[in-house]
Amino acid sequence: MPDLKPTQHPPFTVVPAGTLRKLTLDEIKPSSNNPRHLFDPEPLEQLKKNIAQHGVLVPLTVYQAKGQTKFSILDGERRYRCVKDLTKDGQKGADGKPLLLPANVVEPPTKIAGLLYMFSIHNFREGWELMPTALSLKIVMEDLGETDSRALNKLTGLSEPQIERCKKLIDLPERYQEMSLDPDPKTRIPSNFWIESAPVLDFAVLDIPILKQLGRYRSLDKLVEKYRKRKIKSVIHFRRIMDAYDLTEEDRAKRQKVLRRTEEFFVNRDLETRAAFDEFVIEAKRTQSALEECEVFISTLKKLKLTYVADDGDRKKLIDAIKSVEKYCTMLHQQLKGSDDPDISQD
Repeated sequence: MPDLKPTQHPPFTVVPAGTLRKLTLDEIKPSSNNPRHLFDPEPLEQLKKNIAQHGVLVPLTVYQAKGQTKFSILDGERRYRCVKDLTKDGQKGADGKPLLLPANVVEPPTKIAGLLYMFSIHNFREGWELMPTALSLKIVMEDLGETDSRALNKLTGLSEPQIERCKKLIDLPERYQEMSLDPDPKTRIPSNFWIESAPVLDFAVLDIPILKQLGRYRSLDKLVEKYRKRKIKSVIHFRRIMDAYDLTEEDRAKRQKVLRRTEEFFVNRDLETRAAFDEFVIEAKRTQSALEECEVFISTLKKLKLTYVADDGDRKKLIDAIKSVEKYCTMLHQQLKGSDDPDISQD
Protein backbone atom coordinates (compact mmCIF):
# COMPACT_ATOMS: atom_id res chain seq x y z
CA MET A 1 0.00 0.00 0.00
CA PRO A 2 1.30 3.53 -0.77
CA ASP A 3 2.73 5.73 1.96
CA LEU A 4 -0.01 7.20 4.12
CA LYS A 5 0.44 10.65 5.58
CA PRO A 6 0.10 12.12 8.10
CA THR A 7 -0.76 8.85 9.87
CA GLN A 8 0.91 5.52 9.01
CA HIS A 9 -1.02 2.26 8.94
CA PRO A 10 0.19 -1.25 8.23
CA PRO A 11 -0.85 -2.55 4.81
CA PHE A 12 -4.03 -4.64 4.71
CA THR A 13 -3.93 -7.89 2.83
CA VAL A 14 -6.21 -7.79 -0.18
CA VAL A 15 -8.75 -10.59 -0.02
CA PRO A 16 -6.88 -13.39 -1.83
CA ALA A 17 -8.04 -15.47 -4.74
CA GLY A 18 -9.86 -18.49 -3.35
CA THR A 19 -11.40 -21.73 -4.52
CA LEU A 20 -14.32 -21.60 -6.93
CA ARG A 21 -17.25 -23.72 -5.79
CA LYS A 22 -20.97 -24.03 -6.42
CA LEU A 23 -23.00 -23.65 -3.24
CA THR A 24 -26.64 -24.09 -2.35
CA LEU A 25 -28.65 -21.33 -0.70
CA ASP A 26 -28.63 -23.31 2.55
CA GLU A 27 -24.84 -23.20 2.64
CA ILE A 28 -24.69 -19.39 2.49
CA LYS A 29 -25.77 -16.58 4.80
CA PRO A 30 -25.54 -12.77 4.51
CA SER A 31 -22.71 -11.23 6.50
CA SER A 32 -23.69 -9.29 9.61
CA ASN A 33 -20.90 -6.84 8.73
CA ASN A 34 -22.23 -5.92 5.29
CA PRO A 35 -22.20 -2.11 5.27
CA ARG A 36 -24.54 -1.75 2.33
CA HIS A 37 -27.80 -2.06 4.34
CA LEU A 38 -30.15 -0.86 1.60
CA PHE A 39 -31.37 -3.10 -1.23
CA ASP A 40 -34.02 -1.25 -3.23
CA PRO A 41 -36.64 -3.45 -4.94
CA GLU A 42 -36.52 -1.99 -8.47
CA PRO A 43 -32.83 -2.69 -9.26
CA LEU A 44 -33.15 -6.05 -7.48
CA GLU A 45 -36.05 -6.94 -9.76
CA GLN A 46 -33.96 -6.10 -12.83
CA LEU A 47 -31.09 -8.25 -11.56
CA LYS A 48 -33.50 -11.08 -10.74
CA LYS A 49 -34.83 -11.13 -14.32
CA ASN A 50 -31.27 -11.25 -15.64
CA ILE A 51 -30.34 -14.13 -13.33
CA ALA A 52 -33.54 -15.99 -14.25
CA GLN A 53 -32.52 -15.79 -17.90
CA HIS A 54 -28.75 -16.23 -17.73
CA GLY A 55 -27.95 -17.53 -14.24
CA VAL A 56 -25.43 -15.97 -11.84
CA LEU A 57 -22.57 -14.89 -14.09
CA VAL A 58 -20.33 -13.25 -11.46
CA PRO A 59 -19.37 -15.53 -8.55
CA LEU A 60 -20.02 -14.39 -5.01
CA THR A 61 -17.06 -13.95 -2.68
CA VAL A 62 -17.63 -15.86 0.55
CA TYR A 63 -15.69 -17.07 3.59
CA GLN A 64 -16.29 -19.55 6.37
CA ALA A 65 -15.69 -18.06 9.79
CA LYS A 66 -14.11 -20.26 12.44
CA GLY A 67 -16.72 -22.49 14.10
CA GLN A 68 -19.37 -21.70 11.48
CA THR A 69 -20.98 -24.23 9.16
CA LYS A 70 -22.25 -21.66 6.65
CA PHE A 71 -20.33 -19.36 4.33
CA SER A 72 -20.73 -15.61 4.96
CA ILE A 73 -21.04 -13.28 1.98
CA LEU A 74 -18.25 -10.78 1.46
CA ASP A 75 -19.49 -9.68 -1.95
CA GLY A 76 -22.70 -10.63 -3.73
CA GLU A 77 -25.63 -10.26 -1.34
CA ARG A 78 -27.82 -8.83 -4.12
CA ARG A 79 -27.21 -11.94 -6.24
CA TYR A 80 -27.92 -14.13 -3.19
CA ARG A 81 -31.22 -12.32 -2.51
CA CYS A 82 -32.30 -12.68 -6.14
CA VAL A 83 -31.59 -16.43 -6.23
CA LYS A 84 -33.43 -16.81 -2.93
CA ASP A 85 -36.50 -15.07 -4.39
CA LEU A 86 -36.33 -17.10 -7.61
CA THR A 87 -36.15 -20.30 -5.59
CA LYS A 88 -39.25 -19.26 -3.63
CA ASP A 89 -40.98 -18.67 -6.98
CA GLY A 90 -40.17 -22.25 -8.03
CA GLN A 91 -37.31 -21.38 -10.41
CA LYS A 92 -34.84 -24.21 -11.00
CA GLY A 93 -31.57 -24.56 -12.87
CA ALA A 94 -31.27 -25.72 -16.48
CA ASP A 95 -30.78 -29.30 -15.19
CA GLY A 96 -34.07 -29.14 -13.27
CA LYS A 97 -32.25 -29.11 -9.93
CA PRO A 98 -32.25 -26.29 -7.33
CA LEU A 99 -30.33 -23.18 -8.35
CA LEU A 100 -26.68 -23.12 -7.27
CA LEU A 101 -24.54 -20.07 -6.61
CA PRO A 102 -20.99 -19.94 -7.98
CA ALA A 103 -18.78 -18.67 -5.17
CA ASN A 104 -15.14 -17.82 -4.67
CA VAL A 105 -14.31 -19.19 -1.19
CA VAL A 106 -11.56 -17.16 0.48
CA GLU A 107 -9.86 -17.12 3.86
CA PRO A 108 -11.81 -15.23 6.56
CA PRO A 109 -10.68 -11.58 6.55
CA THR A 110 -10.47 -9.36 9.61
CA LYS A 111 -13.44 -7.04 10.06
CA ILE A 112 -11.47 -4.02 8.79
CA ALA A 113 -9.93 -5.91 5.86
CA GLY A 114 -13.42 -7.08 4.90
CA LEU A 115 -14.77 -3.54 5.07
CA LEU A 116 -11.93 -2.17 2.98
CA TYR A 117 -12.51 -4.90 0.42
CA MET A 118 -16.19 -3.94 0.26
CA PHE A 119 -15.21 -0.29 -0.21
CA SER A 120 -13.09 -1.32 -3.20
CA ILE A 121 -16.07 -3.21 -4.68
CA HIS A 122 -18.23 -0.13 -4.02
CA ASN A 123 -15.88 1.99 -6.11
CA PHE A 124 -15.88 -0.31 -9.13
CA ARG A 125 -19.51 -1.39 -9.20
CA GLU A 126 -22.89 0.02 -8.23
CA GLY A 127 -22.36 2.21 -5.18
CA TRP A 128 -23.99 2.10 -1.80
CA GLU A 129 -26.28 4.86 -0.60
CA LEU A 130 -24.31 7.60 1.14
CA MET A 131 -25.56 6.98 4.69
CA PRO A 132 -24.47 3.29 4.85
CA THR A 133 -21.16 4.38 3.34
CA ALA A 134 -20.74 7.00 6.08
CA LEU A 135 -21.53 4.57 8.89
CA SER A 136 -19.09 2.03 7.46
CA LEU A 137 -16.46 4.72 7.17
CA LYS A 138 -17.07 5.55 10.82
CA ILE A 139 -16.11 1.97 11.76
CA VAL A 140 -12.89 2.27 9.77
CA MET A 141 -12.10 5.64 11.39
CA GLU A 142 -12.74 4.36 14.91
CA ASP A 143 -10.89 1.06 14.52
CA LEU A 144 -7.84 2.66 12.91
CA GLY A 145 -7.95 5.94 14.85
CA GLU A 146 -7.77 7.73 11.49
CA THR A 147 -9.66 10.91 10.62
CA ASP A 148 -7.46 12.47 7.96
CA SER A 149 -9.37 12.55 4.66
CA ARG A 150 -6.29 12.01 2.51
CA ALA A 151 -5.27 8.89 4.43
CA LEU A 152 -8.87 7.60 4.35
CA ASN A 153 -8.94 8.18 0.59
CA LYS A 154 -5.91 5.89 0.21
CA LEU A 155 -7.41 3.27 2.51
CA THR A 156 -10.92 3.13 1.06
CA GLY A 157 -10.73 4.55 -2.47
CA LEU A 158 -13.46 7.06 -1.61
CA SER A 159 -12.70 10.54 -2.94
CA GLU A 160 -11.82 13.22 -0.40
CA PRO A 161 -15.05 15.17 -1.16
CA GLN A 162 -17.04 11.94 -0.58
CA ILE A 163 -15.25 11.45 2.73
CA GLU A 164 -16.01 15.01 3.84
CA ARG A 165 -19.69 14.47 3.02
CA CYS A 166 -19.66 11.21 4.97
CA LYS A 167 -18.17 12.97 8.00
CA LYS A 168 -21.11 15.37 8.04
CA LEU A 169 -23.52 12.44 8.14
CA ILE A 170 -21.57 10.70 10.90
CA ASP A 171 -22.13 13.73 13.16
CA LEU A 172 -25.93 13.66 12.71
CA PRO A 173 -28.15 12.49 15.57
CA GLU A 174 -29.06 8.83 15.19
CA ARG A 175 -32.76 9.48 14.56
CA TYR A 176 -31.90 11.37 11.37
CA GLN A 177 -29.46 8.66 10.30
CA GLU A 178 -32.24 6.11 10.72
CA MET A 179 -34.47 8.13 8.36
CA SER A 180 -31.85 7.62 5.64
CA LEU A 181 -31.63 3.88 6.38
CA ASP A 182 -35.36 3.33 5.79
CA PRO A 183 -35.62 0.17 3.62
CA ASP A 184 -38.48 1.75 1.64
CA PRO A 185 -37.05 4.20 -0.94
CA LYS A 186 -40.43 5.97 -1.12
CA THR A 187 -40.33 7.04 2.51
CA ARG A 188 -36.53 7.21 2.94
CA ILE A 189 -35.03 10.66 3.48
CA PRO A 190 -32.08 10.82 1.08
CA SER A 191 -28.67 11.27 2.66
CA ASN A 192 -28.03 14.39 0.61
CA PHE A 193 -31.02 16.04 2.30
CA TRP A 194 -28.93 16.57 5.46
CA ILE A 195 -25.91 17.83 3.53
CA GLU A 196 -27.81 20.26 1.28
CA SER A 197 -29.97 21.60 4.11
CA ALA A 198 -27.02 22.22 6.47
CA PRO A 199 -25.88 25.61 5.07
CA VAL A 200 -29.50 26.82 5.07
CA LEU A 201 -29.81 25.92 8.75
CA ASP A 202 -26.45 27.55 9.47
CA PHE A 203 -27.68 31.02 8.54
CA ALA A 204 -31.36 30.54 9.40
CA VAL A 205 -30.90 29.63 13.08
CA LEU A 206 -28.33 32.42 13.41
CA ASP A 207 -30.15 35.27 11.65
CA ILE A 208 -33.86 34.51 12.17
CA PRO A 209 -35.04 34.94 15.80
CA ILE A 210 -37.93 32.45 15.71
CA LEU A 211 -35.65 29.72 14.31
CA LYS A 212 -32.89 30.59 16.74
CA GLN A 213 -35.43 30.04 19.51
CA LEU A 214 -36.52 26.70 18.01
CA GLY A 215 -32.92 25.52 17.68
CA ARG A 216 -31.23 23.65 14.86
CA TYR A 217 -32.93 20.28 15.15
CA ARG A 218 -36.50 21.49 15.69
CA SER A 219 -35.96 23.73 12.66
CA LEU A 220 -34.61 20.74 10.74
CA ASP A 221 -37.73 18.77 11.69
CA LYS A 222 -39.78 21.41 9.88
CA LEU A 223 -37.73 20.84 6.72
CA VAL A 224 -38.23 17.08 7.02
CA GLU A 225 -41.98 17.66 7.28
CA LYS A 226 -41.92 19.86 4.17
CA TYR A 227 -39.94 17.24 2.26
CA ARG A 228 -42.41 14.52 3.20
CA LYS A 229 -45.24 16.78 1.97
CA ARG A 230 -43.35 17.21 -1.35
CA LYS A 231 -42.95 20.96 -0.77
CA ILE A 232 -39.23 20.41 -1.20
CA LYS A 233 -39.35 18.44 -4.43
CA SER A 234 -35.61 17.84 -4.64
CA VAL A 235 -32.83 18.35 -2.14
CA ILE A 236 -31.03 20.31 -4.86
CA HIS A 237 -33.65 23.04 -4.36
CA PHE A 238 -31.98 23.99 -1.07
CA ARG A 239 -29.39 25.61 -3.31
CA ARG A 240 -32.00 28.13 -4.43
CA ILE A 241 -32.25 29.34 -0.84
CA MET A 242 -28.46 29.61 -0.54
CA ASP A 243 -28.31 31.35 -3.89
CA ALA A 244 -30.86 33.92 -2.75
CA TYR A 245 -28.95 34.45 0.52
CA ASP A 246 -25.51 34.78 -1.08
CA LEU A 247 -26.64 37.06 -3.92
CA THR A 248 -28.08 39.63 -1.48
CA GLU A 249 -24.90 39.98 0.59
CA GLU A 250 -24.26 43.54 -0.67
CA ASP A 251 -27.90 44.71 -0.44
CA ARG A 252 -29.19 44.98 3.13
CA ALA A 253 -32.83 45.55 2.12
CA LYS A 254 -32.89 42.53 -0.16
CA ARG A 255 -31.07 40.41 2.42
CA GLN A 256 -33.78 41.23 4.97
CA LYS A 257 -36.42 40.25 2.42
CA VAL A 258 -34.68 36.90 1.90
CA LEU A 259 -34.56 36.33 5.66
CA ARG A 260 -38.28 37.09 5.97
CA ARG A 261 -39.02 34.73 3.10
CA THR A 262 -36.84 32.04 4.71
CA GLU A 263 -38.75 32.41 7.97
CA GLU A 264 -42.02 32.05 6.06
CA PHE A 265 -40.63 29.01 4.26
CA PHE A 266 -39.89 27.26 7.57
CA VAL A 267 -43.13 28.25 9.25
CA ASN A 268 -45.52 27.67 6.33
CA ARG A 269 -45.28 23.98 5.55
CA ASP A 270 -47.23 24.43 2.30
CA LEU A 271 -44.83 26.97 0.77
CA GLU A 272 -42.79 25.24 -1.96
CA THR A 273 -39.10 26.02 -2.41
CA ARG A 274 -39.15 27.36 -5.94
CA ALA A 275 -42.26 29.43 -5.35
CA ALA A 276 -40.56 31.01 -2.35
CA PHE A 277 -37.11 31.77 -3.77
CA ASP A 278 -37.08 31.85 -7.57
CA GLU A 279 -37.62 35.62 -7.66
CA PHE A 280 -34.23 36.13 -5.98
CA VAL A 281 -32.23 33.82 -8.23
CA ILE A 282 -30.51 34.70 -11.51
CA GLU A 283 -29.21 31.20 -12.04
CA ALA A 284 -29.65 30.94 -15.83
CA LYS A 285 -27.54 34.02 -16.55
CA ARG A 286 -24.72 32.90 -14.24
CA THR A 287 -24.75 29.38 -15.65
CA GLN A 288 -24.49 30.68 -19.21
CA SER A 289 -21.60 32.94 -18.19
CA ALA A 290 -19.83 29.98 -16.58
CA LEU A 291 -20.29 27.86 -19.71
CA GLU A 292 -18.83 30.62 -21.87
CA GLU A 293 -15.87 31.07 -19.51
CA CYS A 294 -15.14 27.32 -19.60
CA GLU A 295 -15.07 27.39 -23.40
CA VAL A 296 -12.78 30.44 -23.46
CA PHE A 297 -10.43 28.88 -20.87
CA ILE A 298 -10.05 25.60 -22.77
CA SER A 299 -9.70 27.38 -26.11
CA THR A 300 -6.99 29.69 -24.74
CA LEU A 301 -4.95 26.82 -23.30
CA LYS A 302 -5.16 24.92 -26.59
CA LYS A 303 -3.91 27.96 -28.53
CA LEU A 304 -0.92 28.31 -26.18
CA LYS A 305 0.28 24.78 -27.14
CA LEU A 306 1.71 23.99 -23.73
CA THR A 307 2.41 20.27 -24.19
CA TYR A 308 6.14 20.68 -24.78
CA VAL A 309 7.16 23.37 -22.29
CA ALA A 310 10.86 22.70 -21.79
CA ASP A 311 12.02 24.97 -18.95
CA ASP A 312 11.92 23.00 -15.68
CA GLY A 313 10.90 25.99 -13.58
CA ASP A 314 8.12 27.08 -15.93
CA ARG A 315 6.88 23.52 -16.28
CA LYS A 316 6.66 23.09 -12.49
CA LYS A 317 4.75 26.38 -12.12
CA LEU A 318 2.37 25.32 -14.88
CA ILE A 319 1.80 21.89 -13.32
CA ASP A 320 1.08 23.49 -9.92
CA ALA A 321 -1.39 25.91 -11.53
CA ILE A 322 -3.15 23.10 -13.40
CA LYS A 323 -3.38 21.07 -10.19
CA SER A 324 -4.98 24.04 -8.46
CA VAL A 325 -7.54 24.38 -11.27
CA GLU A 326 -8.14 20.63 -11.21
CA LYS A 327 -8.71 20.64 -7.45
CA TYR A 328 -11.26 23.45 -7.68
CA CYS A 329 -13.04 21.83 -10.65
CA THR A 330 -13.19 18.47 -8.84
CA MET A 331 -14.69 20.14 -5.77
CA LEU A 332 -17.24 22.02 -7.91
CA HIS A 333 -18.08 18.85 -9.82
CA GLN A 334 -18.76 16.97 -6.57
CA GLN A 335 -20.99 19.79 -5.31
CA LEU A 336 -23.01 20.01 -8.52
CA LYS A 337 -23.34 16.28 -8.97
CA GLY A 338 -27.03 15.46 -8.51
CA SER A 339 -28.64 13.90 -5.47
CA ASP A 340 -29.77 10.57 -4.15
CA ASP A 341 -33.42 11.65 -4.10
CA PRO A 342 -36.15 9.14 -4.64
CA ASP A 343 -37.52 9.88 -8.10
CA ILE A 344 -40.35 12.17 -6.98
CA SER A 345 -39.50 15.42 -8.70
CA GLN A 346 -42.05 16.46 -11.31
CA ASP A 347 -40.48 19.67 -12.61
